[in-house]
Order: sequence, then C-alpha cells, then structure tokens
Amino acid sequence: MKIKKYGYNHVVKSVSGDWKGNKANEAVKWVLESELDFDLVFAHNDVMAKEAYNVVRQFANKQKIYILGVDGLSGNRGGIQMVLDNVIDATFFYQTGGGLAIQTANNILNNKRISKQNVLPTITIDKTNALVSKSLTDKIELLHNRIERQKLLLSIEIIRNNTKRLILFFLIAVLALATVLVILIYLSLRNKKKANYILTKKNIEIEQQNKTLKEQQEQLIKISKELEEATQVKLTFFTNISHEFKTPLTLIKGPIENLIKSDNNGPERKRMYKIMHRNTVLLLQMINQLMDFRKLGNNKLTINATENNLNDFIQEIFDSFKTFADNRNIDFSFKTNLIENNLWFDIEKIGKVLYNLLSNAFKFTPEGGKITISVMSQKVEYPGLYSKEICITIADTGIGIQSKNINKVFIRFYHNGESKIVKGTGIGLNFSKKLVELHRGKITFKSIESKGTTFSVFLSVGNKHLLEEEMAKQDLCNLETNGYMHEIPECNKRIVHEKESLSPENASLILIVEDTPDVMEFIRFGLGNDFRITTAKNGKEGIQKVLDEEPDLIISDVMMPEMDGFELTRKLKSELETSHIPIILITARTALEVKIKGIEGGADSFIEKPFNSSLLKTQVLNLLKSREKLREHYRTNLNFKSQESDLTQLDKKLLAKLKKNVLQNIGNKDMSVDELGQFLGISRVHLYRKVKKLTDMSVSEFVISIKLKKSLEYLRKSGKTITEIAYESGFSSQSYYTRCFKYQFKISPSDYIKQYRNED
Repeated sequence: MKIKKYGYNHVVKSVSGDWKGNKANEAVKWVLESELDFDLVFAHNDVMAKEAYNVVRQFANKQKIYILGVDGLSGNRGGIQMVLDNVIDATFFYQTGGGLAIQTANNILNNKRISKQNVLPTITIDKTNALVSKSLTDKIELLHNRIERQKLLLSIEIIRNNTKRLILFFLIAVLALATVLVILIYLSLRNKKKANYILTKKNIEIEQQNKTLKEQQEQLIKISKELEEATQVKLTFFTNISHEFKTPLTLIKGPIENLIKSDNNGPERKRMYKIMHRNTVLLLQMINQLMDFRKLGNNKLTINATENNLNDFIQEIFDSFKTFADNRNIDFSFKTNLIENNLWFDIEKIGKVLYNLLSNAFKFTPEGGKITISVMSQKVEYPGLYSKEICITIADTGIGIQSKNINKVFIRFYHNGESKIVKGTGIGLNFSKKLVELHRGKITFKSIESKGTTFSVFLSVGNKHLLEEEMAKQDLCNLETNGYMHEIPECNKRIVHEKESLSPENASLILIVEDTPDVMEFIRFGLGNDFRITTAKNGKEGIQKVLDEEPDLIISDVMMPEMDGFELTRKLKSELETSHIPIILITARTALEVKIKGIEGGADSFIEKPFNSSLLKTQVLNLLKSREKLREHYRTNLNFKSQESDLTQLDKKLLAKLKKNVLQNIGNKDMSVDELGQFLGISRVHLYRKVKKLTDMSVSEFVISIKLKKSLEYLRKSGKTITEIAYESGFSSQSYYTRCFKYQFKISPSDYIKQYRNED
C-alpha cells in the first residue's frame, strides 16, 4: 500500500499468503523483486506480518515500511509481543462476532428484519497500549490457571469427604447390627429361663396331682414342646446370622490388619486401628460363642533379559519341532549368518514368541510344505548414527492370509481369517507382538493367499535399549561357552519363576469363585500382583471358567447359589481333564464334618473365615510350588508309582497308561499325538494340556523322554549298535537320537556305554 499525504491511500498490490508464514514470505519477496513502490504492508494475520517483516528487513532499502497485522494474540509468539519487539508496528484485535452471527441467522430463518451492515468493534494495538494489553492478558491467564487449580483441589477434597462418610456409615451399620444381635440373644435367654421356671413349677404340681391332673399334664407337655421348637427356630436363626456376620467381619479384620502393618501411619492412627481390630476380634469371639451354644443344643507385562547365544537358543527350538516336521514330511530348515551370536533378550518370552509363530506355521502348512527359520544381522539408520539389529524370520508355504483379513492379524483372538474369542488357547499373535515390543523390538509379516506367510522379529543388538531392572545379573546364570545349550534353559527358567510378579501375563492363573463381590475383591487384593486373576460368581460359572481358561489353582467359597463349593470340587476332581487343578475351599462353617466333606470331595486345602490374606497367599504359593516340584520330578523320573500323595488317582493312571502305550509301540517313529489321545479316550488338546500341567513337557517331549529311558536298557544289555538302538527306540535317525540323548542325560550314547562297562 502507498500512503499518500492527503486523501485516499493507494493499494499497490494484493497478494494471497494463504494464511501461512511460508506463503507470505514468498509473496513479499515477489513484490520486492517487482520493485513496486509501497510503504505499508497489511497482513491478514500476525504470522504473515512477521514473515513480511523478516523479508523487508533483508531485502528492502532504508525507507521506512510500516507493517500491520491482525489477531493481537497474547503469549511469547503472539501479535502483542511482536509489537513490543518492534517486529510489527501495530496489530488489530477484533471480536469474532459469533453471537451476532447466530442472531442474524436466526432473524433470517424467522423472516425478521435484519441490518445489512453489522459493525464489529476493533481495537488497535500499537506501542502506546501494547504493554498494557499484554499485562491484562497475562493476568487473565494467571487467574484462569488459579481457578483450574482450585477446582482440582476442591474435587479431591470432595472425594476424600465422601470416602470418610462412607466408612462412618459402614461402621455405624455394623455397630447397630451388633447391638440388635446382643438384644435378641438376651431376650431369647430370658424367655427360655422363664419358660423353664414355669415348666419346673408345673412338673412339681403334676407329680403331686399325678392321678387327678393327667389331662393337665398332657397339656403342659404340649406347651413344653412348642416352647422348645420356638427356641430351636430362634437358635437356628442366630446361627445363620452368625455365618452371615463372618463375611463382613472378614472384610473389616483383614484390611485393618494390613493398615496396622503399614509404615505410613502415625502412632495415633495405629492406636485407633488396634482398637478397631481388638473389637472386631471381640465380636468374632461372641459369634463363635453363639455357634458353640447352638452345637451344645444339638450336640479362603517387565522382562528379565540376559545375554545369550541366539544361534544355540534357536537351534534348541528348531530341534524341538524337528520330529514333528519329519512326521508330517515338511522341509524344516534353520539358516543364520550371525558371527557375533550373543544377544540380550528374555529367553522365556522370546521363546514363547518363536514357539507361537512356529506353531502357527505348522498349523497352516500342509504335508510336503516348507518352513524356514532365518537369522540375519543388519544395520539400521537412526538420526545421526547407525545401529545393528537382528532379524529372525519364520517363513512357510502354507495357506496364507486373505487380503481382506491382513489388518486383523495382530488383533486379539484373531484366528484363521476371523476374530473369535477363544480363551486359554495360547498366547496368540497379539500377545507375541506385545512380548516383542517389551524388548523395544518390532514384529512384521507378509502373506500371499495360498502361497505362504512370513513373520519377521527385529531385536536390537546390545543392552542400551533396556532398563537396568529389565536385565538379570550375569552371575545368576554362571554362563559358560561349553555346555551352553544344557545350562541356559534351566537357569533362565529358574529366574523366570523368581521374577514372575514382573510379568503378569506369564504368572500363574488363579480362579476365584465367590458370590460376594467384596470378599472376592479382598482375596484379589491379598494375592497382590503376583498372579493373573479370573473370577466366577458361583460353581456353575466356575466350571465353565475352568474349561475355558484352565487355571493353575482355584480358590472357592463353600456357600454359593446354583452350585456350592463342595459340588464344584467333586465335579472337577472327578473329571480327567480337570482333576490335576489344586482347589482351596473357604467357608465360615467350622464344623469338623464340613471339613471332612470338603476333603472327601478332593479339596487340597481348607481355610476358615475370617482368614488372614497372608495365610491364604502362603497356601496358594505352597500348592503351586508343590505342583512345580511334581512336574520337575516327572521330567527326570518317569516312575508314576511314587509321590502318590501329590497326584490324583486319575492322573497317575493316565500317565502310567500313556507310558505303557508308548513302550508297547516304541519302534513306531510315526506315532502321533492324535493316536495317543484316541487310545486314552481324550482329545488331542486335553492330552497336551494334561501332560503339560503334570510334567511341564509337551506330549512329544514326554514321549521322547520315555523312549530315551527305555534305550538305556538297550544300550546296557542288547549289544547292538547305536544306530540299531536308535531305530528300535523309535527315532528317525541316529544323529537325532544322539542329540536328544545328550540333551536328556548330558552324555553321548557311546560315552554312556563306555562308562557302564567300566563300572561293571
């Protein structure tokens, strides 16, 4: 614009800046290069005005050019600050006119008269008032922040007050119930005493007038029976009420004990907690006394990485699938170009990922197909540096994935082109992806329908991408180069058990069957974060949960609707598929016959209400540890006649029958899991789950262990060559038999024969 001394200012050029700084920069440069005569730039926002200033300052002559902007926003980058910094000469702040626009639109809609020209007030901000404007906007923003903070503090205080009020109401209710109970007991005792007095007096009169008052005596006997029945009804009512009281008292006593143990309480608060605890115990004693009186009348997603040899680790996984591949005539190979083999990763979690990917590959690859594991090292460019990463690829020639389902592969519960909710069927691709991401890695895939699928897992080299707490101490494993394949799996397995709480996805699954939500929550709280938890409201729902999710242990209440804890225990322990699962029963009924009934049904432990959460957790850990020792026993000792106290009769018979069938068909190298399942009368899936839970081995590993044990006898007595013994023991080749033999017994077959002969 050209400013004239008098009259109308002349607009030299109008150029679109598209409301953006870079566009305004180019537009002003173009105007300057056109050598137009102008002394004022009017930009339609402050951003374009600033860019105009930058261009004019670099390319314009010494002539003063005024620059005006629009918006007048506050802040360090706003138009007001630009005026103060002499970037622009002025900026215009104008109201949006939203209310006026809405009112005008409404008048048009209702056919009312409207003004064709509506003027909005505009404020010019220049050097004379910029500082005042900035001060006002800063104060407004400061007051706004203070108001938001006060609102937050007020909401927090309201929540605290509501919590305190709820606790107070609860305590008042408990006190009222206790008072009513005491009054009822007193009235019952007084009525009984009065009735006994009347009865005694009448009996004396009857003895004195036995002959003459026989009819009156019969009437008194009738009254006596009615009084006794009324008393029994009342006592039964009080006993049932006592059982009901034990549930809320458990929820009071347990949390109070936890509060007393807490280090965050002052002396006064601890003293109050102890008073509450003491009176809770007193109330429990009163309830127990009432129950004794009734008896007299009748007569409870971090990782743990170590530096490991990746080639040996994958070789071990490859070997575990080799027999299965041979049986199905699948070309299964392992290729690697790694020179430096060591990599930081969690053996247990990456093992699950690779096992899952291989299982899917075998599942969807037909006989005669091909599956390849490849390991490659490659450079990755990051901003300003290069880094190395390892790519583990699993490629198959299976059925592939339909193009319409490509985006569903990593969705939870996706299966064979559909998204289905199937519980307890493995970690799945969704979980595999999360395990890889825990290592700061990534997993990708490519698939062509009817031609095959390729999954790639990328892991970074070194340990700079891991947190200190995610790395296991090296001295825990005592790693050595020699014998690495034998030492690492056992060592890392032990570490995983010690660190189980850091990985909830891999922790033991506990099923809580309880119809009272508060008790269920208290049990869940007592178990902490060391276990995965699933719940059911009654025994019927609990059985369905067991079939769907196969928990490692069950905690069940006894008294529940639809199906109680006794029936739940009896059904699970009588079925082969579920008889191995430990069960803890929790009840408020302390009678000996109740415990006997639970133990006879097959319960592994019995806890009375109110119970201590530490005691319950200890019971859970002991039962799980016992099962772990049992599995370890059967990994090394296949004699199913021992340790009968830790194994149900059904489980002992199943394993013995399985061993017998394998030995009878030991020379059959093509024996499949399906054939074993048909022989035992259970499905392939149930057989796999059962053997895995009892022995911590897959069915294939278990069968190989039995064959290896039997081959020891052949080596000692038969006098045949190792190759002959390998085929006689049901192995596909002498090399595979030798590799399995070394892994199982830490010695080669030939060295074993020499050792046996020397000892002999």
